[in-house]
Amino acid sequence: MDSSKYEAFGGGHGTATAIFWELCVAPGSWDLLDAFDPRNIVVFMTGPLAGTGLAFAGRTSVSGLTPQSWPIEWFGHSNFGGSFAPMLKFAGWDGIVVEGKSESPVYINIVNDRVTLEDAKSLWGLNVWRLRKKSGRWRV
Repeated sequence: MDSSKYEAFGGGHGTATAIFWELCVAPGSWDLLDAFDPRNIVVFMTGPLAGTGLAFAGRTSVSGLTPQSWPIEWFGHSNFGGSFAPMLKFAGWDGIVVEGKSESPVYINIVNDRVTLEDAKSLWGLNVWRLRKKSGRWRV
């Protein structure tokens, strides 16, 4: 998806909201009120300064219908820090839009311009410490 048409939204939360509106609301999906509905999308979006080395610019916005908003699952967003946003930018991506529903656990593997869905059955249910030990990644 070409992200240049979203430049006016400033990146991060603004861009994720615009993408959600375009893909989920504008087509007439006002009946989309279930966060686990395959029509729902989850958007992981970097900010415009991610990967520049500027302090506090490495946050990733996560947006979509959320099951935590009770009693109705509304559109919501959160964010997280760390190296994800800069690494995504270094790979040439501004964000990720996850659509649909997988029949089994998978994870998204991004290496530069190659994006694949990988089997995650052996990782399902592990806590973060066991997952890092199993993957051999003790350091970031």
